[in-house]
Parts: sequence; C-alpha cells; structure tokens
Amino acid sequence: MNEAIACCPENRTSTREAVVDAMLASGDELAQLQPALNLLSPPLNATPGEALLASCYEAGADHNADEATRAVIALPAAVVRSATPSLQRSGLLCMAAGALSARQLPLTHNRLCDVAGQFARAIPEGDEEAGSGFYTVRSVSLPVYRRLRRDNHSHSVCLQQAMLHLLAWKSESPWARQQAQRLLWQGGVLGEKGEFALLTLDDELRERQIVWPGLRSLLAVTGFLVRFPAGPVFSD
Repeated sequence: MNEAIACCPENRTSTREAVVDAMLASGDELAQLQPALNLLSPPLNATPGEALLASCYEAGADHNADEATRAVIALPAAVVRSATPSLQRSGLLCMAAGALSARQLPLTHNRLCDVAGQFARAIPEGDEEAGSGFYTVRSVSLPVYRRLRRDNHSHSVCLQQAMLHLLAWKSESPWARQQAQRLLWQGGVLGEKGEFALLTLDDELRERQIVWPGLRSLLAVTGFLVRFPAGPVFSD
C-alpha cells in the first residue's frame, strides 16, 4: 500500500480496494513461499475471499470502535463463527481499516491492531487467540520483518526469519522454542546454510508431530501490516 492511501484515506471505495488487495497479497506471498514448509500448510477453507473481506471493511466503515458490539453483529457469519484464527484476524483487520477510514484517521499498523483487538473482544464467545495474535505480531514478527525489508531482503527471507522469531518466543512447545532460538543464534535463514537448517527443523517438527495451526495466520497478518506505517503506539 502506498503512503498516500495509508496516511490520507481517499474515497471509501478506493481505500477498501487497497486494503483488500493488501490482505490478499499477504496471503499470496505465503502461498508462494519457497521452499514450502510443512509447518505452514494452509488449513482447509480458511482463505478469505475478496467479497468477504470487502464486507468486513464495510461493516467497520458503518460503525466505529466505540460501537464494537453493534459492529461485530454486522460482520459476515463466516468470520464470527470461524473456528480458525486466520479467517477472524483477516476479517477483523479489514473491519478496523473500514472504521478508521470512515473517521478519516490514518491507517497505521498500531491503530489497525488496536481497533481490530477491540472488535475481537466484542465477538460473543470469540477466539481469544485471534485477538491476542495482533499483539504477538506487533511485538515479535512485525519488527523483524520491517527491519529486514529496510535492509532490502526479499519477502521470503523476511517471512522465514519472522517465523523463526515466532517459534522461538511464542511456540507452546519448549523443544520448538529451544531449537528456533538456537537457529537464530546462528543467524537464522541469514546464517551459513540457514535455509537448509530451517528445512531440517521443519522436518524434525513434523516427525515430532509438533504443529501450530495459527502460525500461518500470524505471518499473513505480519505481511499485511508491514504495508502500513507504524504510527503512534497509542491510538486516539
């Protein structure tokens, strides 16, 4: 997303299209990631479509974060009732973008996370993981991705290194955390034979039947938010 759209929302339609395109693009980057990793296998029926994301944006544009309870009622049922954090996070971020744009507020990744988190808490019996994931991305994977992009590394390298940081600090498996931290001490995918080491770790995780269904979603959110400026830490 370009700086003009991010900082000065134009008309409702053009901003909505830019936000939806950014969300779809982040998913495409994950799908095209090479080498493919078992740990990032996509869950079934968890990929949001353009029309669904646009509906989420419109639900946010018609309500603000102060009307979170009313706003989530307007969310598509597929998002509210989704059993996967992936679909909820994507929908909630688009909804947050709609709410911010309607108030003529800049679309920054800090504001987007704050407002999406408010909407997440308003979903009856909502998935707590879906909401907490915004903080995880903002504090762990997004700073890594942004730093590597400033150093002109490819999106693939940024995603792989960000994934290692998520594994190292947020995995529920002590073994996975230990191994990811060890690999990062060696430079991660940027270290000598780093990509081979990542593939080896991926195979070992599969052999130990260690999975993290929400990891792919966290990386998709990371790839989406990196398209926006950081903005202030505390939203208005």
